[in-house]
Amino acid sequence: MKLLPVAVFLVAVASGAQAAGQDGLWLITPEEAAMPPASPEKRGQPFDAGREPPDNGPLIEVLKPVQGAPMAVPLEIAVKFVPRSAPVDLSSLKVTVVKFIDIDITDRVRPFATPTGIQIPDAKLPSGEHMVRITVADASGGVSQKQVALTVQ
Repeated sequence: MKLLPVAVFLVAVASGAQAAGQDGLWLITPEEAAMPPASPEKRGQPFDAGREPPDNGPLIEVLKPVQGAPMAVPLEIAVKFVPRSAPVDLSSLKVTVVKFIDIDITDRVRPFATPTGIQIPDAKLPSGEHMVRITVADASGGVSQKQVALTVQ
C-alpha cells in the first residue's frame, strides 16, 4: 500500500506527457505543474546536499526568457552553451523540473537542442513558478549545471 502514491504520481505524469503531444509542445504539463513542490532545501540545492554543483563543463547562459520578469505563454526559450576546454557532448544533456520528485523533460527539449544551445520558439508552460535545472557535459567529462526559475502569468 505504501507504493500507491508513487504509482498515482507516475500515471499522472505519463498521462500528462501523452496529452502534451496532442496540443503542441508543453515543456511542463498542467498535471506536472500541480505535483507537490520541492522543499525549500531541495530548491536551493541543485546538486547533492553538501556538495557544490559541478561547474567545469560548458558555460550555460540563459538568454531568454529574462530572469525575474513574469512572462506570458507561449514564450521563447534561448539557452547558449559555450565550450570551455572541449566540445559540448549533447548526449549528456539533462533537463529536469525541480519538484518533490524531479520530472525529467529532456526528451521534450532534445529536438530543440544543438551543441550551441537550446532554441524553443514557442514553449507552453502553465501559469505559476517553475524551477528548471539544465545539466550538460563536454567531451572531456567536465559537467556544468544551471538552475533557472521561470514565472509564468
